[in-house]
Amino acid sequence: MKTLFPTLVLLIFTVSTINAQNDNYFDWSLRLSGLSVMPVESDGVEGRDLTMSNEFGFEIGLNYFFNKNISTELSLGSSSHETIIQYDDWEQHRYSIGDVRIIPIDLNFQYHFDLNKLKPYVGAGVNYTFFYVEEEMLAGGVNGGKFDNAFGFVLQGGIDYAINDKWYINLDLKKLFLSTEMTTYHGWCGDEFAAKAIVAVPCPDYNVEEIVEKVDINPLSIGLGIGYKW
Repeated sequence: MKTLFPTLVLLIFTVSTINAQNDNYFDWSLRLSGLSVMPVESDGVEGRDLTMSNEFGFEIGLNYFFNKNISTELSLGSSSHETIIQYDDWEQHRYSIGDVRIIPIDLNFQYHFDLNKLKPYVGAGVNYTFFYVEEEMLAGGVNGGKFDNAFGFVLQGGIDYAINDKWYINLDLKKLFLSTEMTTYHGWCGDEFAAKAIVAVPCPDYNVEEIVEKVDINPLSIGLGIGYKW
């Protein structure tokens, strides 16, 4: 049993090397895609919902092929989402976090199927996501927030359509599983809690409390782009 795993690794490496010597394929490809990013968000707190808008963004991906079937892709994307906490008690009761930019970096391993001009693929890998809030604290110090950068996991599927030997059109689908910590700012004036209202009069005893909670983002992205092989 102790030698089984190294033996399998050596066998896979040997087969990949033989395929690389026999197959006519390009080592590298680069693609640029437009994205539709749809977060599936939840903060797990009863009586309210964390809401992030569906938005368009972009992604760039660099792919290295070990052989004509197996590759690894490093990609970077970006999209900005209006983010609020909506309470259930009444429609106007909401807490604005502002525009949150999501910048995911993915490292995926892919398997490609060769169907002449059509080349479907599946992939899986790891992710690290940067979050950037344009305004961490809004007027009165009672709105705004921030998200911690975090690791996640990715599932991927897509298809390449060859225009010619080097250029291709790409359709890509990714599901990101991502949990992080969200910090929100809540204002206190003496004994009175002002969770959303902007303080309109001077308050000598005004304080801001930070509340940290675990949230799930889990965005689904659909990308359409063009790529080049060399």
